[in-house]
Amino acid sequence: MKPNVLLITTDQQHANTIHSGGNSIIQTPNLDKLYANGVLFRRAYTANPVCSPSRATILTGEYPSRHGCWNIGVNLDPGRQFLSDLLRSQGYRTALFGKSHFRPVGTKGEFESPPNIFDRNFWKSWHGPYYGFEHVQLVHGHADEDSAYGMHYGAWLWDQGVDPRKYFGPDGGHREGVWNIPEDLHYTRWTADQTISFLHSDDTKPFFVWCSFQDPHNAFLCPEPWGTQYDPNDMSFNRRQNEMYDKTRLHRHLWDGTMHELGLNFLADPDHETAGVQCLGLTSQNVPYNRERQWLASYYGMISLVDFHLGRIMQTLADTGKLDNTIVIFSTDHGDYAGNHGLWLKGPIHYEDVIKVPFIVSWPGHTPKAQESQSLMSHVDLAPTLLEACGFHIPASMQGISQLHTWLNPQTLQRDWCLVENRAESDLYVKTLVTPQFKLNYYLQWDEGELYDLGKDPLEFNNLYNNPDYTHVKISLLQKLISVSSEIEGPWAPRNSFA
Repeated sequence: MKPNVLLITTDQQHANTIHSGGNSIIQTPNLDKLYANGVLFRRAYTANPVCSPSRATILTGEYPSRHGCWNIGVNLDPGRQFLSDLLRSQGYRTALFGKSHFRPVGTKGEFESPPNIFDRNFWKSWHGPYYGFEHVQLVHGHADEDSAYGMHYGAWLWDQGVDPRKYFGPDGGHREGVWNIPEDLHYTRWTADQTISFLHSDDTKPFFVWCSFQDPHNAFLCPEPWGTQYDPNDMSFNRRQNEMYDKTRLHRHLWDGTMHELGLNFLADPDHETAGVQCLGLTSQNVPYNRERQWLASYYGMISLVDFHLGRIMQTLADTGKLDNTIVIFSTDHGDYAGNHGLWLKGPIHYEDVIKVPFIVSWPGHTPKAQESQSLMSHVDLAPTLLEACGFHIPASMQGISQLHTWLNPQTLQRDWCLVENRAESDLYVKTLVTPQFKLNYYLQWDEGELYDLGKDPLEFNNLYNNPDYTHVKISLLQKLISVSSEIEGPWAPRNSFA
């Protein structure tokens, strides 16, 4: 019998936000239970710490430099080969609930952009197919910004007799703390409800379902009782005074508020607080300390709200008798600095906070229980691993590898490196190579970089890139980065003759 697949993702969740994974403050009883029945991979990495490229990598098994969706605002080519298509062609039912973000959400007239997302009649009658998913129920946007009440979710709100403009609006997305929207109208519950409804189907065909929550992405706003679940005074951050000044000029100019002096060709708004570098968040220079602690408290509340509904989904799997034959994967598209290093949100400064992701796999009767693994995982491996687990051929076009053996035997190592690509601007391209001990961040056009000994310095306070005692390590990792770039090329057409 082919296994079902349930992929549950959040948006912008720090890896250290699972109680049983070592965070004593946050309460995540259902993630804890998932971990108790599976494997927590402590060293899993996104292929790109930005929404669209990361989601495209999950779906294609390719790096952004191959699938072409290299940043937000870029279309994922619908003609590519997707995990959802491959499973559907083999008899799987495929469905996506929640956030997709495979296409631009800020380009007027685009499918996932205004005014299309507010066409209620369209969304009430259209449910796919979309990027290989036969059935979709979509929503995007965050907190109370106006785009968050579009698509299927917005149409549903109107059908409940609710005018979304009471809770969302053009000035939304800038507050934090408690949101007055009733929890039973919140998009997190709605996404869980759509997933649960699908799981109640008595169709006997196997399924691939992607349940895609859009929290805890900023703005940090949450309904009760989660909005006040955490005391801001309990929040703390990993920081060191003057730590930016042995890093790259991007670090220094961001910290000093002089981004305009970098001379970059900005794609984003040049009047933005960070001078327009795509997806680069704020520093603690811009955010009062009390507000930072409120942000993190609200961020934790958003995660606990997702955790509550994850529990409802898992209970549905158990109640319908599908749990024992379902591979459940929990992860996120990328992390958040979450105030560490004096930074917030995300960007092309590749601290572990933004590139490392939570990653739990549970497959009853196959994966061991309550195991923690330090084996390297990458989102690019998800598609090939799931194809092998479901008994299907892995296309040569996929650049990831199957990690099925490591899922089943978590202490084995199938990777000795992970690659992260981030072309934040046309002239700001960062590639990161992570190995079991070290991490190299290399700024391609700048000939600058960072080198961290993660074994000795897990918080990445000491940049060893220009330390003469580590020159041999730096050269070795730069050579490895070149080799990795060659390794992920192809597939090559067969050569038939000498000429």
